Amino acid sequence: MTDDDFLKKLQERKHRLKRRIAELNETIEIDLAFASDRSDDPRAFSFFTIEEKLQDFQELFQKILEQVDEATTLADLDRTVGRLSYVEDRLDEAESQLYNRSRRRRRRPFSLGDFFSQFSRQNGSGGASSQGEISSLAEAYKILGIEEGTGLTDVTAAFRRYAKEYHPDARGGDRSTEAELRKVVEAYQMIKQHLGE
Repeated sequence: MTDDDFLKKLQERKHRLKRRIAELNETIEIDLAFASDRSDDPRAFSFFTIEEKLQDFQELFQKILEQVDEATTLADLDRTVGRLSYVEDRLDEAESQLYNRSRRRRRRPFSLGDFFSQFSRQNGSGGASSQGEISSLAEAYKILGIEEGTGLTDVTAAFRRYAKEYHPDARGGDRSTEAELRKVVEAYQMIKQHLGE
């Protein structure tokens, strides 16, 4: 393998790993919206505790993202993927408490090769499908049903309203609106990033 081939392969794997971390962060945004909507629930204290855990997961994913950027070998990425897998399992524990469901089936030990081959199968070749569907900030505001320039508080409220409406748990397990939910999450993240949060 030439140096160029190696660098191309390393960058491709980094890109896919970053996309996975972004997906997990999208999940956390949805979970946070779900938890905050349950503040009047008799178990409200446990929801606040879970909210804190979810915010900790966001920080951990940010640190893992930094490790991905710093990786210079495939072995570095293997170690980082192992950390990601561990944190993802802990996230599943928190989500099982939040949604009052049993944990998902425990996965076999994580393999970087399996991860990337599965990711490639799910997302085609990784080209255009790995890019977002929203092309502009104006479109992001439109998806959330708010005017451009709206403050973060109102943006977050709109996001939570749509996340609650489209989330499968709020729809009795119906997953037919997942595409809309992904767009809402992407719009929220784009606006949030633009506003500098």
